[in-house]
Amino acid sequence: MHMNNHLSTVESLPNEILMGLYEYFDGRELYNIFYNLNFRFNSLLRSVRHLSLYYQAPFDNSTHCHTIYSSQIHALNIYSKQNLKLNQFFNVHRLTLWFPTDEQIFQIHAKYFPRLEYLSVSYTISKPSICSLYEKIFSNDFSLLKSCFLSGNESPTQASKWTQSPNLKYLHITSINPSVLIACPNLNALNLILPTLHDISPNLIVHLNLKRLKLILTSIVWFEDEKKFEVLFSAMPNIHRLSLHKLFSIINPINLLLNYDWLSTIIIRCLPLLKEFIYHVYIFNLFNLDQLDIDRSLPEIKENFSKMYQNQSEYCLKIKPYNT
Repeated sequence: MHMNNHLSTVESLPNEILMGLYEYFDGRELYNIFYNLNFRFNSLLRSVRHLSLYYQAPFDNSTHCHTIYSSQIHALNIYSKQNLKLNQFFNVHRLTLWFPTDEQIFQIHAKYFPRLEYLSVSYTISKPSICSLYEKIFSNDFSLLKSCFLSGNESPTQASKWTQSPNLKYLHITSINPSVLIACPNLNALNLILPTLHDISPNLIVHLNLKRLKLILTSIVWFEDEKKFEVLFSAMPNIHRLSLHKLFSIINPINLLLNYDWLSTIIIRCLPLLKEFIYHVYIFNLFNLDQLDIDRSLPEIKENFSKMYQNQSEYCLKIKPYNT
């Protein structure tokens, strides 16, 4: 009786409100909750055009929902290594795969995803399937692709067959292969995650369309060769917004921060159009050492940063503990 009362309440809602509510549910949840309750609910479900579908192992009986909704799935998220035929989701605009199998990677093909606008793939090593995927991405196989998130411990280095992907506007990547920038002439925003800048190529082409850069350096080694920063920033002279993230190990002397120039000379010279700069420092205290010296010195460190960038109200330094 209690369940019937809830169902009666939902059934009393107008179609417009129900359609709005459906947008808050994953496709499998909609299938489990509303499918086959009555003709009206089934008709409404078949009219939804922007469904999201999440697959996690193990699949359950709700996997049958993809046979009903396949043309309505707008965002497909796969967190499972179980086999799944991706060619049935031909209307997908957003695709996310978390550590996919080779079979899953090889199915990421333009003939299966002609409307793909966003792609996110997290992987471990650069194997043939990943190399094949990079070639598709950076050779405009996905002609509507605007945003791409590629996260792996390695990235392909062979780029001889890449052409260009002129519609790609946002890229998150874990390497600075010069061919990537060449392949994305209209890139507007770049998220770059690297251990250090040690392997950066001196042959980076100048990229005039890039306006936003987020650079994350994961090594606890504080000092980088500043010429490497100069190489990178000189290749992106029209950057308007820069976000730089670095680790500072507590075992280093505090004077490293007190006497640091915060790249001011290089940034002022190489990035004349920079409007916003946020330098994030994460205090890495692996051995739980006493960090009173750093805590006491924070005001002086921040004051030093401000002196390096006088009259720049949109330039700031943020220091906080690193949470593993």
